Amino acid sequence: MRALIVYSKERKVEQLAKGLSEVLEKGNCQVQLLEANTNTSGPISGAAYDLVILGSPTLGFFGGKIADDLTEVCSRITRLEGKNAAAFVTSKPFGTTKSLKAVMGLLEKQGAMVQDFAVLQSRADIQQFGKRLLRLLNR
Repeated sequence: MRALIVYSKERKVEQLAKGLSEVLEKGNCQVQLLEANTNTSGPISGAAYDLVILGSPTLGFFGGKIADDLTEVCSRITRLEGKNAAAFVTSKPFGTTKSLKAVMGLLEKQGAMVQDFAVLQSRADIQQFGKRLLRLLNR
């Protein structure tokens, strides 16, 4: 099993992505972490992965927005048609649902099938989400 986690370079999102990676690796999943880097322009192939995961902060005064770097990098991910995918955003009092829908929309626009999503804040949230993703991969 192989998973790709593409995450916005905001510090909190990076911590969540690394924590999620640890949970998946303990479940015998090979994980590649990829920080959303807008300084490169080449395509990123999703073909080698069983699961592609996107992570973004919840931005905006009332939430509902996602990181521009993630939006730009996601448009460069190729071969997502029919691929299992998941999304996560950081917790905020308002707008997390709208932000989650935006991240899922990025994946669906590329033809991926979003199978799971989460608002992550704590280590327990990461553990729960990671275990759900492992069950998805083991189907």
